Amino acid sequence: MSRPALTRSLLTLCAVLPLAVGCGEASRQPPAFVAPESARPIAQTRPAAPAPDSTSERSASQAASVLPAAFSVTNSNAPANVPTVLLTRQHEALCRVKVGDPLPDAELPNLAGGKARLSDLRGKAATVVVFWKSDRRMTWDQLADLGPDVVQPFGPKGVAVVGIAVQEPAARARDIVRSTGAEFPQLLDADGKAFAQVGAERLPWSLVLDPSGKIVWFDLEYSHATRRELQQALLALTR
Repeated sequence: MSRPALTRSLLTLCAVLPLAVGCGEASRQPPAFVAPESARPIAQTRPAAPAPDSTSERSASQAASVLPAAFSVTNSNAPANVPTVLLTRQHEALCRVKVGDPLPDAELPNLAGGKARLSDLRGKAATVVVFWKSDRRMTWDQLADLGPDVVQPFGPKGVAVVGIAVQEPAARARDIVRSTGAEFPQLLDADGKAFAQVGAERLPWSLVLDPSGKIVWFDLEYSHATRRELQQALLALTR
């Protein structure tokens, strides 16, 4: 082959070779990586708000933030009977009274001043008595709920509400009543003797009395079920 022909051949080869190599490389490129569904980021959920370190730190605005009533008192289809009191053996062992017993009477200091006898504070249709202690978070919830759940809808129907602070300093009890908006009579059981005739531990205790002072319903501690059954009992007694 002559030199000019050889030169042309080499030039042609140099021009074609990169294209051939490039095509080969392109064919060997791995496909774009698509992450499997399980490996894709998961949408972050909003963390729950932390609970306060202690009930004493709960602000007045928190205490006043009341959830809607657990049991609609305007519901015409609502049961017209007092709920049955169901207790575990552990809770039953804490009870000094039962349904049908009269609530032991007591004369106690009134946080508003002076003294008051529990029997003198009864309502014409029913009475709700709540023994409470401030170191229980459920107490704050219940004291805030009693206004919209009981006082407002049932007060005009002859239902009275009485709170009894158990082993609380008077100043502390007044602060809690003011913070929770519990604007109903509040007595002070400073030594805990009045509550000891009713039960032990598991405060708050909620009791519903008939006009004669006999217990028709009660519950230990406070929960959504307590709130609902309390309203149901009062609805039955005021119909």
